[in-house]
Amino acid sequence: MPPAHVGIIGAGNIGRTLGTAWLRAGYTVTFGVRDPAADSAQQTRAQLGDAARVVGIPDALAAASVVVLALPGAAVDEFLAEHGATLSGRIVVDAANRAFGSVGPMNSVATIRAYADAAGIVRAFNSIGWEDMADPHFDGMTADLQYCADPAAQAAAEELIAALGLRPVLVGDLDQVHLVDALTGLWAALAYGQRRGRNLAFKVLERASGPRLPGAHA
Repeated sequence: MPPAHVGIIGAGNIGRTLGTAWLRAGYTVTFGVRDPAADSAQQTRAQLGDAARVVGIPDALAAASVVVLALPGAAVDEFLAEHGATLSGRIVVDAANRAFGSVGPMNSVATIRAYADAAGIVRAFNSIGWEDMADPHFDGMTADLQYCADPAAQAAAEELIAALGLRPVLVGDLDQVHLVDALTGLWAALAYGQRRGRNLAFKVLERASGPRLPGAHA
């Protein structure tokens, strides 16, 4: 059964894409923004109509059992410093990417841990374009979304990813988060460096008849 309430912090392309799919899948979704009158908030309301509840950040966090950080990477630290304590006991999904070439990791896992006693942390929705999350089907094949998560958050992560129509592929716990972040760099190198465009995603191929190691993730 889906989580009772997902709070998406941010109403840009990523936040709107995720929220649209989750609303369609039956989730309750609230968008939290610093200024509910801003253009991005108005665009979200125009796109989603009556289904879009776009409010201030404290209101979005109040009832959320899952909180998704769909902010620009540079804004995450400020958000956590102000609201991190409110995240305690909730599942937190880090979908934000810090700038390429910046000091430190692309993800905010360590900062989330420093500010919040979260029930579980997920790193996902950061390694492909929002267009590919809106339409994850390529010539009849469903794209994968690789993710990392604390064990306590894996089931929720799988549900959230599958609700977009993507196939969830667990890379490992958060000790493996650098591998998910590396896919972001690979995606950008192909999309921009090789001028393939943003409509590309990744697929893990496995032989159904091949041997599996003991304890392998299904």
